[in-house]
Amino acid sequence: MHTAQNLARIGMGSKTISAGLLHDVPEDTPVTLKDVEDNFGSEIAALVDGVTKLGKIRLRGTKEELFLENLRKMFLAMAADIRVVIHKTGRPVA
Repeated sequence: MHTAQNLARIGMGSKTISAGLLHDVPEDTPVTLKDVEDNFGSEIAALVDGVTKLGKIRLRGTKEELFLENLRKMFLAMAADIRVVIHKTGRPVA
C-alpha cells in the first residue's frame, strides 16, 4: 500500500499505481504473473514483472561487478518501460 501511495503522491497514472499495489503478489502468494495479466492486463503485468526482475538483483562478486549488473538491469527495464524505474525508486527520475 505504501508503494502505491508514493506513486500516487508523485502523480503516476492508474496503471502504475495498480502495479504498485500488486508488485509483491507474484512473489509472495500463489497468484502468478499470468494471473495478474489475465485480471489486470498486459501493461500492468509487465510493470509488475519489471519490478520483480529489478528486485532480484543480488551480490555475486565484486562491488564493481554488482554496480555494472545493476546498471545493465536498470537500462533494460528503462528501455521496456521507464515507469518500472520510477516504481522501484518511488520518486521521479530526473
